[in-house]
Amino acid sequence: MVTVCSTSASRSWLPASTLPHQSSPPLKTRRPSCCFRVFSWNKVINCRTLKLEKVKACTFSVVLACEDTLFFNDWPQLLQSSIGSKNLHLGRTIHGYLIKKGNRNEAFEGNNLVNMYSKLKRLDDAQQVFDEMPVRDTVTWTSLMKGYSQNGDTKSVFRIASDMFGFGEKFNEHTCTVILKECNSLEDRKRGEQVHGFAIKSGVEKNVSVGTSLISMYSKCGCLSDAEKVFNGIDNKDVRCLNYMILEYGKVGCGEKAMWVFIHLLSSGLEPSEFTYANIISACDGDVGVNEGKQLHGLSVKYGVVGESPIGNALITMYRKHGMVEEVERMFGTMDARDLISWTALLTAYLRRGNADKAVNVFSETLGLGFECDSVYLSILLDGCSEWRNLELGGQIHGFVIKFGYLTDVKIGTALVDMYAKCGDLQSSKRVFNGLSNKTTASFNAILVGYMESYEDDEEDPMVLFNQLRFGGIRPDFITFSRLLSLSAGQASLLKGKNLHAYTIKTGYETDLTVSNAVITMYAKCGSIEEADKTFSSMENHDSVSWNAMICGYALHGHGRRAVSLFADMKKKGFGPDEITALAILQACTYSGLWETGISLFSEMEPEYGVRPVVEHFACMVDLLGRAGKFSEAIDFINKGPFSDSTLLWRTLVNVSKLHGEMEFGILASKRLLDLEPEEAGSYILVSNMYAGGGMLDEAANVRTVMNDLKLGKEAGCSWIEVEDKVHTFVASDMNHPKITEIYAELDVLRDEMQRCLDRSDLHLIGNIS
Repeated sequence: MVTVCSTSASRSWLPASTLPHQSSPPLKTRRPSCCFRVFSWNKVINCRTLKLEKVKACTFSVVLACEDTLFFNDWPQLLQSSIGSKNLHLGRTIHGYLIKKGNRNEAFEGNNLVNMYSKLKRLDDAQQVFDEMPVRDTVTWTSLMKGYSQNGDTKSVFRIASDMFGFGEKFNEHTCTVILKECNSLEDRKRGEQVHGFAIKSGVEKNVSVGTSLISMYSKCGCLSDAEKVFNGIDNKDVRCLNYMILEYGKVGCGEKAMWVFIHLLSSGLEPSEFTYANIISACDGDVGVNEGKQLHGLSVKYGVVGESPIGNALITMYRKHGMVEEVERMFGTMDARDLISWTALLTAYLRRGNADKAVNVFSETLGLGFECDSVYLSILLDGCSEWRNLELGGQIHGFVIKFGYLTDVKIGTALVDMYAKCGDLQSSKRVFNGLSNKTTASFNAILVGYMESYEDDEEDPMVLFNQLRFGGIRPDFITFSRLLSLSAGQASLLKGKNLHAYTIKTGYETDLTVSNAVITMYAKCGSIEEADKTFSSMENHDSVSWNAMICGYALHGHGRRAVSLFADMKKKGFGPDEITALAILQACTYSGLWETGISLFSEMEPEYGVRPVVEHFACMVDLLGRAGKFSEAIDFINKGPFSDSTLLWRTLVNVSKLHGEMEFGILASKRLLDLEPEEAGSYILVSNMYAGGGMLDEAANVRTVMNDLKLGKEAGCSWIEVEDKVHTFVASDMNHPKITEIYAELDVLRDEMQRCLDRSDLHLIGNIS
């Protein structure tokens, strides 16, 4: 056997092709024994077992001669061994051997080398081998794509797939699977559909691996119905495929469908894996509830798999979602092996219950056990701080984030932005946001909350920030649009709302239910009820929020009969009313004088629809009865109800008495209101205005005097109007506007016109009496 040795200790490891030619007398060749080994510094490859073994450090490198028959036949296995042991030096040595042997990247050798370099994360080397190959086949292209996919380079995967198609290379099932894995969003759906077409054309669409990848692609793109069609078309489903469908049904709350797939798996004679149980238990969150989850818990105990961590974690999560903290604690206590997922589930259960002390104890215990908290764990903890508005604890967690080196993590950064924004510390939120190296839509949505809540006090308009980041390449999502549309609705800014609506159409988010519902509310609150109606009518699908938004819009604009009619349509479509629906209908009946309809609905709320009335429903009923002139019934209704001490109800009665000039009932309600709320300035002002409206000026002055003696003050309310994209704000008796003279002149004209209308009405009434 011929060997080439490097006697210099400082000489670097080189492929065989780069070593200088050594001339030596011919040696007698002999077949190597089975213990023949290839040396690589302090490790060797045993040719019998193809396993890496440690040896004492060697001072030379041995490269096998290309004449060796064993190596000639076994280099593919050795290349696989270099992949398994992550030994790049060995892989390069074999590469050098193949070059020296005269194989200039032929298909078989090239495919193996591309695969080796890809799996060892040497994509530059893999790409170079690929580029130098004179002949490539489907395996070549697929191996390179898979390497880029495993390294998270989605753009390169799509680039190579496009080149492969351009060269007319056929896609096989592995090619389709690799490309489909990278189709993770709505924008990638078109690519996924093209691959689906190639799969059909190539006859591999019924392949279970391709089918599972198609299910994954359509599910990630939000097209579960298409995923179902693919699933139903697969003839021979394996456990992995069935598991995936159970998982996807569980994600969208289709627990019943997930259960049918689980039953199909069992009836097919397939052996459910631990992931099967974990997925089906996780699906007990939508139309399948905790009772089915408990049965699955029993089934996992019966078959002895409940001790597996994924199943235990799924059970903890299932009980947590149903608010059963005691069951969570009991399940957690029975687990033999707890991982970070287990502790995260327990932490989340305490956070959802609002038990801050126990959540902090879990955090401390997790650290004490030596667990290194990951970004998911810390972001959940920060979400809890956001929910509690606990700035102090959030700041401490921020310190842990810096200590653990997670400050650059996008999820953690977004959670910090959200925490500071919701806790009212907009400056800290902006600092964290500006420090993010990779700003995302989620991080923008997080800081948007802070801008919206402190908009009046902050010099920056949320819409200005939105435009800056939009031009910076950040794409808005349905959350962005719904929040900005809500902001426009709150400001009654129709122009901004229309612009946002147009942008939702341009970006394709108009069809999203959440966005469409926000558009309806925006138009209704901005005074354009017909545009709201047009949006509602153009929607292909509605949910309870859609119906409630439109009914509330009709109620707000005084269209009581249209609201009641829409309510009837809602019930015909199978949507039951909730608390919001009932409140909107009661308000619509109140404003439109439909008091009989309102009383009927109130009496049916709990027995017919299972909606238990709350104090707001009772306030609507007081207002409705008062506007119908039934003040005695209104007082009896308050005194006999469960909220007889509610200031809201008595304040409502004072207001409706003022509107109808019913001073007797108004005085009675006023005394009760001031007894219940002796230090609320708004109550004194309401009572004073009632007396003044009834001509009882001395009593009104006395109420104001008492209010001044108690040193009570009320922040003045304001009105605003948007003219030419500029908002003008007014308070009572305001004289600060630059065009105040023209404004009051116009008000005088309107006042005179109203008076003339009243005079004509009085003359007409006198004529009828005569």
